Amino acid sequence: MKIPSLPEIERQSLRKWNDKRSAVVFTTEQVWDLVKDQLDIFPHQKFYVAEATKPTMDHFVNQAEGEVVYGIGGGLAIDTAKYVAAHLKKSLFAVPTVLSTDAFLTDATGVRINGCVRYLASKSPDLVLVDIDLLCRAPIVMRTNGAADVLSIATGMWDWQYAQDTGKNPSNQMIESHAVEIGNAILKNLIKNAKEIGNGTAAGMKVLFDLLCLEVQLCYLCGHSRLEEGSEHHFVYSLENFLNEHALHGDLVGLGILLMSALQDQEWQPYQTTLEQLRINYRPPGVTEKMIINTLVGLSAYVKEHQLPHTIAADRNITTDLAISTIEEVLG
Repeated sequence: MKIPSLPEIERQSLRKWNDKRSAVVFTTEQVWDLVKDQLDIFPHQKFYVAEATKPTMDHFVNQAEGEVVYGIGGGLAIDTAKYVAAHLKKSLFAVPTVLSTDAFLTDATGVRINGCVRYLASKSPDLVLVDIDLLCRAPIVMRTNGAADVLSIATGMWDWQYAQDTGKNPSNQMIESHAVEIGNAILKNLIKNAKEIGNGTAAGMKVLFDLLCLEVQLCYLCGHSRLEEGSEHHFVYSLENFLNEHALHGDLVGLGILLMSALQDQEWQPYQTTLEQLRINYRPPGVTEKMIINTLVGLSAYVKEHQLPHTIAADRNITTDLAISTIEEVLG
């Protein structure tokens, strides 16, 4: 089995970067306005990305013409750039302007297909340009959102162990004690540094960046993402079908961590404190109590329908009364 590795990473001011090759740039209008005077590149084509669907990405593949591909911004823009660069066999440069996901480190692109998130093979960036000062200046509402994909180790690893104990792990996803120990160390470091990260200091953002790198590389070594993607993510994938407006991934995952850790009979209060210190809003606007209830009650059927990895969500009979009492316990 070939084990992927992290992409090459350069920590430097964007103002020091210079690339005169014709570039296909995937970004958003707001992000481009932020970086266009700092980043010395030649944007032969510029696409503003608004959704993560395969038809949209295939359209970009057919339209893109350039020597290199740039993904600038958050997960949506960079995931799209990864998909296009892979299909066109072009060099890819990722410029994260916010640590909202770990997409700039991975070799797959997440899209919604038939009501669930699926990961399509794409490619890792050939180079990730990291400007810590730029990350510190990201909007507070999303600046540390990617930390939720580290905190989800708390519920993801619990689910992985639960599947092991119930004999539901496939042979290539069996629990490995050293992976659990490393995962716990990553989780403990996030909790320890949550205040610093939430304050958006250079030291805090570097810690978050490093923890995202460690989490991704650990998943590569395991050959799967079970240690950080469990019932809390499955809850999010289902909940997104009920939403009428966009919500930040990290906010939704934060909500999922609290609800599912309570249903796992874990002590969820420390995770709530950590989310608050990280300034991740686990009460996302546009998410109603009715949406949460419907998601929880239907979660067992949802994970079975979409054949998601085995977690507590598959076995826990979440009635309407249990959903309501869990929401009241966690959210008040």
